[in-house]
Amino acid sequence: MIRYFARHPTAANLLMLTVIILGLIGLPKLQRDTFPVIPPTEVEIRIPYPGATPAEVEDAVCLPLEEALDSITELVEVRCDARENLAIAIAQMLEDGDMDEFFNDVKSQVDSIATFPEKVETAIVTKLERTAVVASIAITGEMIPTHLKAYANKVKDRIKHDSRIAKVRLLGFSDENITIEIPTEALRRYGIGVSDITAALERQSIDLPSGILETSDQDLIVRFAGQRRSPAEFNDLIVVSGKTGGQVRLGDIATITRHLDRAEEKIIFNGQRAALLEVAKTDSQDALRVMDAIQQNLERERLIAPRGISLEISQDTTSNIRNRLRILISNGAQGLVLVFFVLWAFFGLRYSFWVTMGLPVSFLGAIFAMQLLGYTLNMFTLVALLVAIGLLMDDAIVLSENVAARIRSGKSVADAVVEGVIQVAPGVLSSFVTTIMVVGPLAFMAGKMGAILKYLPAVLVITLAISLIEAFLILPAHLHHSGGHLAESHRSAFHRWFDKRFAACGIGFLNLWLG
Repeated sequence: MIRYFARHPTAANLLMLTVIILGLIGLPKLQRDTFPVIPPTEVEIRIPYPGATPAEVEDAVCLPLEEALDSITELVEVRCDARENLAIAIAQMLEDGDMDEFFNDVKSQVDSIATFPEKVETAIVTKLERTAVVASIAITGEMIPTHLKAYANKVKDRIKHDSRIAKVRLLGFSDENITIEIPTEALRRYGIGVSDITAALERQSIDLPSGILETSDQDLIVRFAGQRRSPAEFNDLIVVSGKTGGQVRLGDIATITRHLDRAEEKIIFNGQRAALLEVAKTDSQDALRVMDAIQQNLERERLIAPRGISLEISQDTTSNIRNRLRILISNGAQGLVLVFFVLWAFFGLRYSFWVTMGLPVSFLGAIFAMQLLGYTLNMFTLVALLVAIGLLMDDAIVLSENVAARIRSGKSVADAVVEGVIQVAPGVLSSFVTTIMVVGPLAFMAGKMGAILKYLPAVLVITLAISLIEAFLILPAHLHHSGGHLAESHRSAFHRWFDKRFAACGIGFLNLWLG
């Protein structure tokens, strides 16, 4: 095959163009992310138990749950955290298990538990997928905490309307409570007690299903939606009704305020109380494109924000991706320039050009393979590409130098190319196999770290394998086409001068070393 491609430049050029075109097609589709996408291996079970202490949750919920899940074959372990009013359990699956089947088994086992107390509510079972946070927006201003939270919620809703942004979460605040304070004098004046107020709240602030209304065309679900959720709505709640039509509303006798459940739960940014909007992406979204969408939304929000409100990026996970992409591009460009000029000094313009083409061709081929396999440009695959820069050109330089030496010894260009490539092939392949043996074991590490690290050797081996195809099948044809000027009779005056000076320097260093 080496002989065929070396003597048929059209086939080599067609192969090179195919690799370049496929790489350019795959480049815009290659997703950029902070970390590789790792399939979920854990399922979370949340079981509310209102009014229960952690000890009661442990005995009544956690122990029966662990016993029920013990029969699942793909289960590694169950960790149940008993809290006040709530049990949170994590079921971990074997690494090679089927997540959909495991999830269904867990859900079935949880639903089949019949020993839970009556007050235990329906369990919520979800897959624990990795949340890829792209950035966080800190909102600060001279506002009381409840007003700041309300404003941050409005900003959150506007940002979520952008189809490019999948998930936005508000942090920095605990749950809100509504407090109703009634003076004793008011209760005495109207002859009512706390139980009367409680009964009025239960009657007039409810959200309950009311059955199904069947018609000839369709069935309608009827629901009584009268849940009061703000102080203004509670102000209108009727407490006392007179026979003459007079009414006493809750706002007439009570002070109704909204406040945060835990005042200590807060985030401080630049010395001020802050609302934090955490923006995350799905596994199929490009992190840099999502960050661009966040910046555009942030610019709009700054224009319409009230005086004294500040919106700043407090966390940007894409900065590492941009830095490594910049290092990859700059190192690749520097390597190309240095290799080109060094080879030009020894061999000539056309010869050095085709040797240095091995780097971009190999990278484009690797990019197409990564896109085809569903890999992303992340912290680990970029490290693999950076390492590959230092290894890629070695094979092409060794091969081209051996071919050049044979041409200068008087052999025909065609014979020199074929014999030179075949001679160094065992050494080049041995180097490739050695690299696989060194980095390959990383692909067999267990656990979450192994699931991430496996991409590094995979991308490195893919890139080096494509560089071998370029070196053995594409490069020989170009050396055949551009190697004629390497013969002594075709050397330029500059190259003859450079060869003499380099040989003289080599002899001088050798004499100096030998003493």
